[in-house]
Amino acid sequence: MINLYQTNIDQLSIHQVGNKSKAEGCFVSDSTTELNDEISPLVKDFFFRPFREKEEIFFKLSHEVDMEFNEIFKTTESIFNNPNCFHEKSKDIVHLLYNQSMHPHIKSGEVYVTYLENVIIDNQKVDAIGIFKSEIKHDFLQFENKGKNLETILQQGVNLKKLDKGCIIFNIEKEDGYRVLSVDSNKYDTKYWLDSFLGLDAVVDDAYQTKKYLQLCQNFAKMFFFQRKTKKKKLCS
Repeated sequence: MINLYQTNIDQLSIHQVGNKSKAEGCFVSDSTTELNDEISPLVKDFFFRPFREKEEIFFKLSHEVDMEFNEIFKTTESIFNNPNCFHEKSKDIVHLLYNQSMHPHIKSGEVYVTYLENVIIDNQKVDAIGIFKSEIKHDFLQFENKGKNLETILQQGVNLKKLDKGCIIFNIEKEDGYRVLSVDSNKYDTKYWLDSFLGLDAVVDDAYQTKKYLQLCQNFAKMFFFQRKTKKKKLCS
């Protein structure tokens, strides 16, 4: 059980990543971003809301040969061992994501790398690393007073109600690839986020087994309904 309500964003680095196949490049910030009291709760809700609304299915970082070949695992391990290197390692994370952004459908966007404190998981307080990405820009209106009239200005920005992609890597079960939660609002490029970038594998626990059992039941019900419908059509003809 995850509780993110008391979680503190200790460090935040914001960068931009483009599509490598389009040679869009990256932009990395020189330093971390400071959040004031007005922006901090909005950003926390932006990052954490999808995880509160999503079923808790845990993943772990993995590699088919050896864990040491999973670059996200190595970078995460370095940060947990020495949080002072957080910002420099956040740049490495952005470059790793950029190198996997080869498909033409992958959108450019902002990458937010966070060091989180006071995350509660199964009544245990741990640190965590969050990696979040915003891709789709939304139109919004601004108004400027021009004498006796209001001038309408169309601008684009990030919708704080919809995170496009995100993962939280918890500093537990290191020997088994840590524990990871992931969300993705845009299903068309999930594979590059889960497999190519993070290198995730499912944790086979009770929640995973229950989900698989429910999927099996749903698939059986759909197959039974389809067969019955087909048989009925044949009898009618």
